[in-house]
Amino acid sequence: MFWICWNTAWSLIISGIMFATIVTHPDAEFVEVRAAKRLM
Repeated sequence: MFWICWNTAWSLIISGIMFATIVTHPDAEFVEVRAAKRLM
């Protein structure tokens, strides 16, 4: 139960950071996608 709560909280924190990054730096989203594709 604790793990599920922590996992949800962590997801919300990451989502908030990503949202803030995209809002402040709109072009950062494309850099993020390109980096993810390179890792895959």
